[in-house]
Amino acid sequence: MPSDIIVVERDLLRSEPFRQLNGTAKTILFDFLMKCRVKSTTPPSGRKKERVILNNGEIEYCYSEAEKRGIPRASFMRSLDTLIESGFIDIAHSGSGGKKGDKSLYAISDRWRNYGTESFKLASRTKDNRGGRGFKSGEAHWTYQKFIQKVFG
Repeated sequence: MPSDIIVVERDLLRSEPFRQLNGTAKTILFDFLMKCRVKSTTPPSGRKKERVILNNGEIEYCYSEAEKRGIPRASFMRSLDTLIESGFIDIAHSGSGGKKGDKSLYAISDRWRNYGTESFKLASRTKDNRGGRGFKSGEAHWTYQKFIQKVFG
């Protein structure tokens, strides 16, 4: 069960990519952080305690959940793109979108630490390239003329 407390590093709050996020993207980032199951561990050196996300790579946040929270689908999609491109989250598994139970799974990332440097690793949400869905650009499957020909011979 998630805790009643989330821990957000000051470095994250002070970072340039965080400050560039709009309000919806920040809300969604905090939603992701609230979904984390965290365990504190003391490294062998005995120094600073480390927090480990136990369910990293298994975090679910689907479009229908965002809509229930008052976030429109288009805003949710744009915010996911921004959070991924800025290095706050990564897609661990890209769900099918149409197959029941095959949801996208996310991981909290610290790529944001290198944002704006040469060592920053770019990432983006994969686009749906499955065939047979919608119309391809340049194709006019059902123009009015084709409709008339089909109906009236």
